[in-house]
Amino acid sequence: MNLIIGIAVTVIFYILAADAIKKHPGAFYLGIYVWCGAVVLYYNYGYVQKFPEWFNVYFMDMFVRGIFTTATFMVVMYLGVITKHNKLSRKLMSVRGEISIIGSLLTLSHNVVFGVHYFPMLLTNPKAMPTRELIASSITLCLLAMLIPLFITSFKVVRRKMSGKTWKKIQRMAYPFFIGIYVHIMVLYSADVKSHMTGIIVYSVVYVSYVVLRLRKAALKSRKLKTAAA
Repeated sequence: MNLIIGIAVTVIFYILAADAIKKHPGAFYLGIYVWCGAVVLYYNYGYVQKFPEWFNVYFMDMFVRGIFTTATFMVVMYLGVITKHNKLSRKLMSVRGEISIIGSLLTLSHNVVFGVHYFPMLLTNPKAMPTRELIASSITLCLLAMLIPLFITSFKVVRRKMSGKTWKKIQRMAYPFFIGIYVHIMVLYSADVKSHMTGIIVYSVVYVSYVVLRLRKAALKSRKLKTAAA
């Protein structure tokens, strides 16, 4: 249930904040940066134990468990498969790059919270890690390797200095990155499939739907090109 609520909250947030993000992107980046730092401190310095359980479960977990982050990338990726935009999708499309940057900052925060525990062992003594954690941590490093260039080239000032062909080539990494998030989550959920069944179903529906829509858009584009060439 937390997952469904988290996805809904994320989508509503970007709908309501789209105009403000477009006008003041720097303020949002700074705000997210500060918030990410607060989340890291909250968990790594034990503040989590000083707040009521409901606050941690229904609010903070949305950030530390990556729900808000993953939902952010869902918004970014789904905007790319829409074939007929309406007023709402056009509003979000106008800040798609900015939303991607926010998602990247949140991802880095998420990895600081968990990375301080897993990355040192992964890099120094991987054989000591349980298989599931080893796989999940390895996937995370691959995701970060893809995220960094995606993150940097999402800034308009960087994009303007690149050729359109090079920029598009780099941005295509968003597809394996997005799918990689799903694989990472499923590896973690495999520890207790029964208790995570709702999450498995929700994420699977979201990702399968995305793949179907992505293939549909590609097919429509191919058909359009063939018609134009005929």
